[in-house]
Amino acid sequence: MCRQPSTLHLSPDEQLAAEETFKLYCKPVELCNVIQKRALDNPAFLQRCLHYMIQARRKKRIQLTASLSRGTNTEWPDQNIFPLYLLLATPTSDNIPLEGHSPIYRFSHACLLMSFSELDSKDHSKATFIIPDVKNIATSRACNLSIILIRCEGQVGENNCSVEASALRKLEGKCFWGKIPINLLGSSLENCVTLNLGHTVELASTVTMSPSFLEPKFLEQDSCLTFCSHKVDATGSYQLQVGISVQEAGARDMSESPYNSYSYSDVPPSSLPHIIRLRAGNVLFNFKYYNNTMQKTEVTEDFACAFCLVKCGSYKGLGCHLNSTHDLFHFEFWDI
Repeated sequence: MCRQPSTLHLSPDEQLAAEETFKLYCKPVELCNVIQKRALDNPAFLQRCLHYMIQARRKKRIQLTASLSRGTNTEWPDQNIFPLYLLLATPTSDNIPLEGHSPIYRFSHACLLMSFSELDSKDHSKATFIIPDVKNIATSRACNLSIILIRCEGQVGENNCSVEASALRKLEGKCFWGKIPINLLGSSLENCVTLNLGHTVELASTVTMSPSFLEPKFLEQDSCLTFCSHKVDATGSYQLQVGISVQEAGARDMSESPYNSYSYSDVPPSSLPHIIRLRAGNVLFNFKYYNNTMQKTEVTEDFACAFCLVKCGSYKGLGCHLNSTHDLFHFEFWDI
């Protein structure tokens, strides 16, 4: 609980009376603690089954931005690296790979890189993908997602980074390819403190680009492809260093937040978990008491209730929870 400085000058008796009025908030907390302990063995309902919890869990996404830096890829000239296609793909489950073939990959989004990130080209220096939340990767179909990198001679001739699937179907022949499994990134991000604070996390991945033969496939009108190593010389592999920026998709810019009066740039990383900072998912509770002349403030994370600490998944869900479970109080909601 964070006490806000009061502008009132109270006598000792008035201060005691004010504290007594604030204790009205404490009684529901004590009651909730008792109910929660009893509900551990026989819960009336499961929080994860609430409709607004399911919606919030499905809605949460992570944004990945991949790029190549000349500083970490100095061994090869530009023409041996670009054009480079990046595809967000997953292997099809109903096909067993043939000998010398990769699995058949079904891709949903593709980007084209034509230059290093230092050139600051708006259209062709970065590839951006949206994936499920880190906590959901291991338990969802996203666990098989990979970013596929393809270097081939043919050029699609797109005007921007995004590449249409119909254009990729024209690509066929000798190529170099590699992949970045999303589940490996998820394991690196699962306990990442800075990502949980709403910051951007910078990662690096080494990708081995192997020679192969690209074969487009068509399965039920989907965009698919596979790679065959029998049709090319197996020598000549090389490695690329791929930089990946990760952040919560849709997270607000912290610099625009009215509560971001301090940037924490000089705070040691080990101390960050103990700092409460308003970001997406944090809620500011103002408890008014003593005839609404005094106020105390508490901040919760993950849309959690300040009374019983139940995580409600979304701001709307928190409102539903407060009005239905803690209806002894009057609530005013402000979405900033």
